[in-house]
Amino acid sequence: MNIDRVGPISVAEFHAEFVVPRKPVVLTRAIEDWPALSTWSPEWFRETWGTRKVRCRGAKGETTLAEYIDGLAGSTMESPSPYLRNLNIQTDWPELAPAISPRCAYTQDDWLSSRVLPAGWPRAAKHLNQLFISGTGTYIPLHFDDWMMHAFISNVHGDKRFVLYPPGQADLLYPRDDYYLVSRFPNPFEVDLGEFPRFAEATPLSIDLHKGESVFIPCGWWHTTRTLSPCISVSSNFVCESNWNDFADELCHMRDRLGGRTWKTPLIRGYLALAGQALRSGRRLRLH
Repeated sequence: MNIDRVGPISVAEFHAEFVVPRKPVVLTRAIEDWPALSTWSPEWFRETWGTRKVRCRGAKGETTLAEYIDGLAGSTMESPSPYLRNLNIQTDWPELAPAISPRCAYTQDDWLSSRVLPAGWPRAAKHLNQLFISGTGTYIPLHFDDWMMHAFISNVHGDKRFVLYPPGQADLLYPRDDYYLVSRFPNPFEVDLGEFPRFAEATPLSIDLHKGESVFIPCGWWHTTRTLSPCISVSSNFVCESNWNDFADELCHMRDRLGGRTWKTPLIRGYLALAGQALRSGRRLRLH
């Protein structure tokens, strides 16, 4: 399987050809109306938000955004800078939201943003976007996204390489025992085959994402990224009819693994089943 690049496509075609069959795709014009495409850059963030305090994932302390942006100049493939990632725009940086509007049509059918679900549950906000800023060489651990959500990632600035593996190859990717969504590889681009021999059997799909392009990563697909040039990306995870049951199963399974109160799990599962029925009925009524 190759990852196709497609231009203008209707939302119905996107769901029928890619979401339902869970096939990755790159859309080249999904965010062409975003003001961020003409304004956002590392320099713009430094000048506009340089004094803002930020914390990179895994870092012990905070730094200013200006200090972080300055560090991107020295980021290389051999010695990448830390990854500033998963910053919730709507809840933690709402001033940025107008620059990524109108909302991408391909992610609007998001059942997690329905009024059927309580505000703030199971995630912090409705129609949540996350911000990622990275320097050359920066990579993310090999993983698949929480709760079996579909992922839609758009590059606003720079270039980033995406490497994907289908769900059926999970055993070749050495999931961690304590957190099975993440691989045990310290660096997914430099895997020690002596320690992880079965990884040699895995067959990746790879594609470079450029400014203005978006990649759809179906639920359950393992993926990692490596930044090719200083990059700014925006992600949007969503759940729709095609993966609602997978979402409910994964949410309850993860909850039990993380030590949630077991008596609540059947209640949550029952609520999600009823919510799914209501959302399916509402969708069919809208279609007719």
